[in-house]
Amino acid sequence: MIPKTIYQTWKTQSLPEKVSKIHKKFKKLNKDYNHIIYTDEQMNDYINSNVDKEIASVYWKMKHIVAKADIWRYSILFNEGGIYVDIDSSITGSLDGLIKEEDNAIISAETNRDLFVQWALVFEKKHVILENTLNNILRDVYEEKNKYNHHSLTVENYAKSIYQAAKESSQNLEWDKINNSTDLTFYMNSSSFRLYGVDYNNYFQFKHKYNHLLRGRPKGVEIDTHWSLQEQKPLY
Repeated sequence: MIPKTIYQTWKTQSLPEKVSKIHKKFKKLNKDYNHIIYTDEQMNDYINSNVDKEIASVYWKMKHIVAKADIWRYSILFNEGGIYVDIDSSITGSLDGLIKEEDNAIISAETNRDLFVQWALVFEKKHVILENTLNNILRDVYEEKNKYNHHSLTVENYAKSIYQAAKESSQNLEWDKINNSTDLTFYMNSSSFRLYGVDYNNYFQFKHKYNHLLRGRPKGVEIDTHWSLQEQKPLY
């Protein structure tokens, strides 16, 4: 069962008024769900107090806040279960229309080949996909792989763990057959996950219309991103 808690993180809980209105709107659509925003300091405290020492060590090795946030999101959902959404993205519908009582996790494809949405995540606690994702990141850091590649370290390792879980099931996960009509449940020995559509079929919105306000830039202007910064400086 997916706990009814929505997690987000940002450097502060004082958000632009228009972003707060987006939150009020999705909370109205999901009245039974708790909504928690972790500040950077609260995220640090959570890692120090609630995760395995090896995970905490890798978290603190990260020199970029977005890489830290990626590790935190996998960790808090592994420990607690629930829903994670990027602060500059949003929930556009009732999650009760998406999440079934029997769901252990819901995965959705990106439009980018062989990748899956990780700006929004839906998991029960202790799910094997999250466990494997964290283990994949640990392995890469110990072996000093993807030191300059944030995308590979946290996004591609998530995708690898999904394919890894699918291999343990009786279903074949075939990328070329995924579309907006896809709704397949993959059963493993200890758990399951449901593969649902592309970009969650609009239950979530990537980059809401006020995301620019969070970064203090004009609408439609991209200054730089963590994907460009990743190639300039080591992540850890």
